[in-house]
Amino acid sequence: MFTGIIEKVLRIDRIKKEGRGISIHLQLPFDVKEGDSISVNGVCLTVNSIYGRAIIFRAMEETFRKTNLSMSKPGDWVNIERALRIGDSINGHIIYGHIDGLGRLSSIRKTPSSTELEIKYPPVLAKYIAKKGSVALDGISLTVVDVSPLQFQVAIIPYTEDKTNIQYRKKGDWMNIEIDPLARYIERIREARYE
Repeated sequence: MFTGIIEKVLRIDRIKKEGRGISIHLQLPFDVKEGDSISVNGVCLTVNSIYGRAIIFRAMEETFRKTNLSMSKPGDWVNIERALRIGDSINGHIIYGHIDGLGRLSSIRKTPSSTELEIKYPPVLAKYIAKKGSVALDGISLTVVDVSPLQFQVAIIPYTEDKTNIQYRKKGDWMNIEIDPLARYIERIREARYE
């Protein structure tokens, strides 16, 4: 599990297809061990190999295809967060690293106090996205400012923008969306009442 508080923004060294999977190479600035879970743009990946600071992750082709990692290339910036440890504070919200869909960045608007993003999202996610609710974009824990049937809006404070890959995002980019797990469970309970 993760909290959506990004630790580092790193450039991808290399991405390549290997058999039925994909390998992603990054230079991590902190110590990890094989088998550790790391959030890369909100996608939970497992450390497969370590060569000094060079870390290799392997992703199944399906995981790769359903996330914006499939559009990434060497040099692109990704958000990095290590898995939550017992005793860590939860300053964001619980995030599993299981992407629910891709959203398209349709608008970026700067204000004196924030950067406002509008994200077009898949209609299947509409029942899970609520005003004042939580959502993760590329692994960043954010609060939904407003929502309509086609898109939702979030406001990014300058600190978050400076510490995440939001600073490199542009209109038209695809972002990984993970809905708040609580919304998923509430919807499942509601559905079960009518089965």
